[in-house]
Amino acid sequence: MRRLPALPLLACLLLAACDRAPDPAITQDPIPAADPAEDIRAASQRLAEVRSFHAELDVEGAALAVRSSMDFVAPDRFRLQTAAGPQTIIGDTMFLQAAGATRQVPTPAGLLDQWKQPLTGDVPSAPMKAEDLGRQSLDGVDTRHYRLVSAAGERLEYWVDDQGLPRQIVRNGSNQGRPYQVRLRYSRFNDPALRIDLP
Repeated sequence: MRRLPALPLLACLLLAACDRAPDPAITQDPIPAADPAEDIRAASQRLAEVRSFHAELDVEGAALAVRSSMDFVAPDRFRLQTAAGPQTIIGDTMFLQAAGATRQVPTPAGLLDQWKQPLTGDVPSAPMKAEDLGRQSLDGVDTRHYRLVSAAGERLEYWVDDQGLPRQIVRNGSNQGRPYQVRLRYSRFNDPALRIDLP
């Protein structure tokens, strides 16, 4: 089963309530990359290897509007900011905080994988049609903008910074025939000030 619809589902499960939609400006004419598909794969691999990051999730469409954020600290600590308040995950345990109480519940396997591994299903190894759209500034960070379509028809856009890390990923899809857009934005890579303690 493909994991593409998991992000909207995750957002609903966590009762998530990010910034306004970005309007990156093209700073120069597109310059072809040596291999856009490999650049995207490499960026996804680097993201999976960072020690910490901050991410913001924005889902629109398919009768769904979700905004939430998450901090990650390796190897297995996550803190989500949701409409229900902060939720902490350490290893396979989720600490649900509500009404002044905290209870522990098991974390479903793979629930947060797409925050760290945005290329899902067969995309990492299957042929991709990737296009280099040139340099763009994203919130003052110089990036290269890519568009890709997988062999299975999955459509994503990547903004990759000069360290080869994804700063923004936009995925368009549909759920029961209704279109939606998922936007993930990343910052604070390997920031030693990011800490996630037991609630």
